[in-house]
Amino acid sequence: MSESNESGRRDWSFRTVLSADDCLFHRGPIAHPGRLELGEDLLSFSPTRVLDRIAGAEDVELPIAEITEIAAGGIHHNLDITIQGKTLRFSGRGAMRVHARLICLLADGEDLPDGEKPLFEPGERVVLQGQGELYVNDLVAVRGEITLTDMRFRFMPGLGLERLLWNSAQIDVPLKMLHDWDLKGLRRLFSCTIEDRQIRVGGALAPDLYRHLETMGPGGEIKEDSGEESVIETWKVQYRRGPMAHPGDLSVSPSRVQFRPTGILDAVVGVQEFSVELNEVTSVTRRGWAETKVHLRAGHLSYTLNIPDHQTRFDGLVDLIRDRHLRDSNKLRAGDPSAYTACLDSWSERIRYDDSEQIVVSTVAAHSRSTSEVRFGWLLLTRSRLLFLPIGGPASKEEHMDLPLETICRLDGGPRTPGDQIYLSADEVPLRFMLAHKEGVVEEFWAQCRSPTRILSWATLGPRSLSRINGDARFIRIISHGEVVVDLSPGVTIPHSDGVAVMLPGEPGSSLPLEQWVTVEIGQAEGIYQFDSRVVRSAPIPFDMVVDDPDNVHLLISAFPNELRVYNQRNSYRVPTHMHLRAHVLAQVADGGSWMATGEALECDLLDLSIGGALVQTVHTIDENERLTLNLPLLDQWVEIRATCIRALPNETETPGNLYGMEFRELTNSQEDLLHKAIMQLQREALVDKEGGEEGVED
Repeated sequence: MSESNESGRRDWSFRTVLSADDCLFHRGPIAHPGRLELGEDLLSFSPTRVLDRIAGAEDVELPIAEITEIAAGGIHHNLDITIQGKTLRFSGRGAMRVHARLICLLADGEDLPDGEKPLFEPGERVVLQGQGELYVNDLVAVRGEITLTDMRFRFMPGLGLERLLWNSAQIDVPLKMLHDWDLKGLRRLFSCTIEDRQIRVGGALAPDLYRHLETMGPGGEIKEDSGEESVIETWKVQYRRGPMAHPGDLSVSPSRVQFRPTGILDAVVGVQEFSVELNEVTSVTRRGWAETKVHLRAGHLSYTLNIPDHQTRFDGLVDLIRDRHLRDSNKLRAGDPSAYTACLDSWSERIRYDDSEQIVVSTVAAHSRSTSEVRFGWLLLTRSRLLFLPIGGPASKEEHMDLPLETICRLDGGPRTPGDQIYLSADEVPLRFMLAHKEGVVEEFWAQCRSPTRILSWATLGPRSLSRINGDARFIRIISHGEVVVDLSPGVTIPHSDGVAVMLPGEPGSSLPLEQWVTVEIGQAEGIYQFDSRVVRSAPIPFDMVVDDPDNVHLLISAFPNELRVYNQRNSYRVPTHMHLRAHVLAQVADGGSWMATGEALECDLLDLSIGGALVQTVHTIDENERLTLNLPLLDQWVEIRATCIRALPNETETPGNLYGMEFRELTNSQEDLLHKAIMQLQREALVDKEGGEEGVED
């Protein structure tokens, strides 16, 4: 194993790359994003961010012959590689993709464990890999993993239920079996023929899949791309200028739409052709009843067109514009981790934003106001609010959104919601955001979209609260630019005159650069304590501290923050309640069939409530494993939740009735989020400070 530097570095510049993808490399508790590349003799990682290199991140080179052990898996997609007695960790879906090729390289024709079939032949190179959709018919698409190599094309359905239901949809064929490939329609679906079978693939990879196949010569060698942009479709349209309608052709390409008048008299009245770049389009709408028109707004200009088959072409334009914005943002992100900066700067005065407010999730999104109106912008999630900022800035005359997290509830938006949509309500107003295809962004959004139980002023914290911040912690996480860069479990913080000091391995100055804004999370048994601050110092460990290896440990000191946010554990916190309910008994229609209401009802009192279940008291008898429907009043609305009786409890009170523990096993995402918001409101009431003004935090 070797970490590269200017002297003594081996020359691998001409090696063949078998597989490459983006992932995180964990340097102790610090994780750096970068590019993981697998060659025939070497596995290498290169950090992509300038700030990480300033903080000491270097290229890592691992000779394949020296690798002794590989372990992969887990919810974080960890790839652990042991070499020369030292284990290095990479994580992310990209690491798993490189791992699949690495396993076959190490096997080198030998039998794989448990008789597994090798996914790659010796010397086979991965050209393109990522998530996509295979259309089973015109309405149903199966999500899965697309792999294009210089020898074959493969589609594997996603994990879990999709793989179980659509296992027959997997494809693994040599390239010579692919014929007549093309890109179909504005949705840019990749279409080809395999043994007289027509297949269609959608998603962000579809155009790249077509481009790579077009540029592949004999043996899968990649040729230079000509760079010429082809026209996807051309429509006969009418360009409307007030009451006048001018016929012409509207040509749609991956980067622009262009109108050319075809009427002889149009030149006389001054109608000229125009071109609109897709990345400048801020909104698309359909209006009109007898004669529906499509309106494109780009900056301060608006274009009105009569387009045949306007519904289908409207949807196609939305997808094309949304993906174009994502592609441009990805190009910007190569040199700047904050691709949204230009848009945010244009809105900063209007939304009162400054650098101290940490953005934890950012993505290009299309806000669907209705089926006939869509606008494009950046969806930004901070620790306290959700922002939607139209791409054109205030000059576009589009309204921005500024939503406090405590007003947001997750809604069930249908079967496609987990993949490419965020569907929520804010103050009971439903909102839908359609995302360009970006792996994991929906899951990441909902993992981070939570409002704190309490927000405490740091200046008013008492000794009990400070004791939860200073000292031993179950874990410590430090987040920068929306990425976890430090992850310690367990961790230690100590009081310091300059701020909060976190003990980290390594020499002083080897963790994070000074003056960088970070979010610090300190995990305890009862929940998470979180604050935003700026790194002010990196110092050696004081001599009076007992540390096994003081020469290889330092303190990272962040300034005292203005406030502390407290998040109680979502699945374990219980709050007392006093609700009288009417529960309905459920019974199974047949063995293995669905559960239906029997018509039998019983009165009960709800004594406490949590995300996982509830405690009820009733004079009726409830058998173990019996299922009921509880109608709960949550946030000024009634919500039906199915509950299963898991145990009977002794009643030690004077109130007559039996006590039963009920478990919520069938919560939908929207029910869980609504329940969480309601419990959080009850938490605030239960955690009212009773210490005469001191901001204490209950254990």
